[in-house]
Amino acid sequence: MAETNAGVTTERRGETIWAAAPRHTFGTILVAIIACVLVFGGFYMMGLAFSVPGWEIWLFCGGILVDAFGLWLAMGWLPGRDQKRAS
Repeated sequence: MAETNAGVTTERRGETIWAAAPRHTFGTILVAIIACVLVFGGFYMMGLAFSVPGWEIWLFCGGILVDAFGLWLAMGWLPGRDQKRAS
């Protein structure tokens, strides 16, 4: 009888067989990189807002929206997409 622990299947006889771990696709990695660029770009926009006269509120609010979208992409949409694919 085999026990499974963290993706590793251990046999009673002491043998260890590595189970296939879920692999990330190119699309998943690309979406994660895009999310990082959006989040850091939003931080840059919010910081830039204090040095551009007349556009302060628009740049700051735009930076917040870009950050929110990047965080939702990384922490909301991407895990939900992976769960749908796994089932």
